[in-house]
Amino acid sequence: MKKKHFSLLTLLLSLSLVIILYPKLQHPFVLQTFIKQWGNLSLFIDILIIALLMLFPVVPFVLVAGVNTILFGWLGGFSLSLAGSLLGAALGFWLSRSLGQAWAQPKIAQSGKWGKLIEGNSFSIVFLSRLIPILPSAAVNYSAGLSQMPFPSFILATLCGKFPMIIWESWVGHDFWRASHHPGRLLISLSIGIILFGLVIYYWYITNRTDPQH
Repeated sequence: MKKKHFSLLTLLLSLSLVIILYPKLQHPFVLQTFIKQWGNLSLFIDILIIALLMLFPVVPFVLVAGVNTILFGWLGGFSLSLAGSLLGAALGFWLSRSLGQAWAQPKIAQSGKWGKLIEGNSFSIVFLSRLIPILPSAAVNYSAGLSQMPFPSFILATLCGKFPMIIWESWVGHDFWRASHHPGRLLISLSIGIILFGLVIYYWYITNRTDPQH
């Protein structure tokens, strides 16, 4: 089987699984029951679900991260969310690179200095993009796969950006599902996220204003 055919088959299989799981992803208690019913395999099922959401973000990741903390505790939930995110990011990068890079590279080359600017700052772009909650991770994964960015650099940038973000998303998601127990804590976590998001945007603005080559 050719590499592109295998990649396309993987993409279609992943999409099929997301469609099948979608009704469960909408309801946290149904999702908890579904994951727990697998017993010893529940950890792998949970990582698989997170990875699939990195390809097709049909529900906000923060909600599933919150379910993870409820099911597996703060440390366990965070670890599974991070592992699934890295696996999904790697898979999205690979699918994009094998299916679309040959088509995209000539177009990037035609963009002249903008293409060179993106290629030369790919680590910073991926890292900062991971710190923006409203930016879909799937878009970052696919875009990086279309570029010339080395895979190790992509994974490192993803890890550095996802680590603090998943801590925050796990906190927000947990307190969202338990809002009746901790209403004040949910507001605090959201406020911290808004501040951090604002700092990232401010840094990006200042960097581009003072040095256009960044």
